[in-house]
Amino acid sequence: DPMFPKDKDGNLLHRDVPLSDTWKALMQEKKAGKVRSIGVSNFSAQEIKDMTQGGAEMPAVNQVEAHVFWNQKELCKEMK
Repeated sequence: DPMFPKDKDGNLLHRDVPLSDTWKALMQEKKAGKVRSIGVSNFSAQEIKDMTQGGAEMPAVNQVEAHVFWNQKELCKEMK
């Protein structure tokens, strides 16, 4: 299947697509009315900066694990 290319051992090959390109494609789908909002999960502040370079819209939410043993204070501070 050309949508899911595999190597000689049957392992799925991953393409090197910049995160910003993927984000731009998702924003086009939002503008087209196909989705209302787009969020991410477990992204670092740097990944979000890379993804939204050039003035792209921020994700609606960045769902991250946070609890008493891993409170993510720095990430939460940067995301405000």
